[in-house]
Amino acid sequence: MGGLGWLAMVLRAGSILAGSIGAAVAYQPRPSRIIGVFDFSYVGFSTPWWILILSEVPDAVSRLGLALIVVSGVLTVRR
Repeated sequence: MGGLGWLAMVLRAGSILAGSIGAAVAYQPRPSRIIGVFDFSYVGFSTPWWILILSEVPDAVSRLGLALIVVSGVLTVRR
């Protein structure tokens, strides 16, 4: 692996570390049911990118799972 590959790996590791620390800090002062909704929102936002970049359309089971995550998030926030 060349220098550019190592740089990409370090940047990805730093991003993951920052995201993990940010999530841990967010869960401390707030109710976990509210933070959890935003924590799982990446699933809904990543689907269009998955379709655009990889040209793959989610199957029926994946769409059902995504719908369940969205509905549970809406119900949690409304409560």
